[in-house]
Amino acid sequence: MIVDSRREAPFAPLRLTRTQRQHCQDITFQLLDRTLRNYDERSDSVDGHVGTPRHHANLDRGRWKQLKTQTNASLYAERASRSWRDLNLAVESANHDKRGTLLAVGTIDGSLDDVMFGLETPDFATVKIRSETLANRPLDGAILEQLVGPTETDPFQFMGITWMVGKESWPLNLVKHPRDFVVVSATGVMTHTNGELIGYEVVQSIDLPQCPALPKPMVRGNLKYAAIYRQKEDGMVDAFIQMYAESQWLMFDKLAVAGLWESALGFWKTPRLSEAKKLQEPRTRGAAARTSATTTRARCALPKYAHAAG
Repeated sequence: MIVDSRREAPFAPLRLTRTQRQHCQDITFQLLDRTLRNYDERSDSVDGHVGTPRHHANLDRGRWKQLKTQTNASLYAERASRSWRDLNLAVESANHDKRGTLLAVGTIDGSLDDVMFGLETPDFATVKIRSETLANRPLDGAILEQLVGPTETDPFQFMGITWMVGKESWPLNLVKHPRDFVVVSATGVMTHTNGELIGYEVVQSIDLPQCPALPKPMVRGNLKYAAIYRQKEDGMVDAFIQMYAESQWLMFDKLAVAGLWESALGFWKTPRLSEAKKLQEPRTRGAAARTSATTTRARCALPKYAHAAG
């Protein structure tokens, strides 16, 4: 069904087949599983000098090349060595080797509820607000179909197909041609296999015959990233965001790296967006009431995701 249409989509109303719906779930679970394993690997690694988990500015230099860093965040590019390639997804697309893998890590000042409410995009109006607030980038498009919606145990749960279009290339303003994206995205809160409560966001492009590429000059872009957020005891949120650039050369271009860094830091603004959304929340009970019990209720949510990471 058409869930939202801020701009009329140039496609017929989307009706996914059962096979397509299953494919959307499968690729979402696979990317989430892969990201959780990488997150656990990072969390389990320790600094040999002090014997504690590595600071975000001091990841394994044999695997990661640091591109940018500041007090609460760092951006890395994965080195080309195939020994570090994730063997859990052997059936990766042929384009994977052409991609550059980036990692943004650090801590966000705020609660997990604040981060997840800021990221939440149940309709395209919130997609636009998020893009303009976090990335200072206007966006148009529509949510073509919602596959999964929020529940009482996970008010942040969402999975759907979104079409987005803008004059800029995401996440870089490097291409003059307008670009559009058709993505399957998923957000939610879950209990990891170690018992910790984490938030997640998984976004990746998907090929659907019902949504063919548009005529030139429009260019169909490719977008892929996954993020893990964990509430820390000090009141901060641990952020782990793995992004996939469309080409490895982007990681060696100073302007491209600056653009990637700016885009990555947008995730650190989510508590600010959350506060703005709470002030504008039209629902009777309000956003604060809707999210106040999330961390206690969501511990039983989405067992499929939790089991996938085992």
